[in-house]
Amino acid sequence: MGTGTGTRAAGAAASGYYISDSDVDNWASGATDAEKQAIIDRVEERIHKLTKDFFYPKAFAVDRDGNGASRLNLNLIPNILSVSAISLSGVSLSTTYYTHDKHSVFLDTTNITTEHELRYLLKRVERSCLFPRGMRNIHIVGSYGWTERLDMDNISGTFAVGEIITGGTSGATAKVNDVNPLYLKISGRSSTDFQNNEEITGGTSEATADVDNTNGAVNDPPEMIKEACIICARYRNNDTLYTTYSEGTETVAGISYTTKQKPLTGLREADMLLRPYVRKKVRAMVV
Repeated sequence: MGTGTGTRAAGAAASGYYISDSDVDNWASGATDAEKQAIIDRVEERIHKLTKDFFYPKAFAVDRDGNGASRLNLNLIPNILSVSAISLSGVSLSTTYYTHDKHSVFLDTTNITTEHELRYLLKRVERSCLFPRGMRNIHIVGSYGWTERLDMDNISGTFAVGEIITGGTSGATAKVNDVNPLYLKISGRSSTDFQNNEEITGGTSEATADVDNTNGAVNDPPEMIKEACIICARYRNNDTLYTTYSEGTETVAGISYTTKQKPLTGLREADMLLRPYVRKKVRAMVV
């Protein structure tokens, strides 16, 4: 499905996308960096499979059947973040002809600049076949999962969605993709070279925010995802630390109880953190 575009923890002996060896406090005496890395990798891979999501931007390349419509649902469970290329039976489709939302790619008439392009698109719309019918004749390249973000603090105003902010000795740029009271989600970042505690200014209110880490841009996952990874890694080092349960049963202090919840990791403490992040399959749409 492609390779990850997220960033692993810098400077750590063993690290994943969400945790590093320093987050886990019960490594076996003498555990090597390779052994720690193997556990972190297995834990994070399992979290991806259970949640059906990636909490960083991950690249994808997929082939889909053309549906004879102007919208094509890709049936990807994580949210689509970007689409960089589409080809129809091996012929590249101009990026001016399509756009995307979280689940699909579809006809876009907003970037039309010539009458030829307009006639081409109108012809396809009339036939409802921007994506002509076929078997695996549509090839799409892009990224999905969760957007990268700048780890910010001391936000004293608002940034506008779509606004370009700059900073750092290299003049790094970032496009504001979403606004949250605690951080700014970004896309289109050209560099991570923001200086620590540098003040970035922008927005209609001339809002300011301080970069809260040395590198500027990070793939900081939701806190509950990170904590679930730590629990699973600690459990691999000591299987007596947490409450285990299976479908229909739960064991606490050696006593079994009945439960209706289907387990994810099988660890009660981890599953309580993960359940809100389990994604459902996307329903197809034809327009």
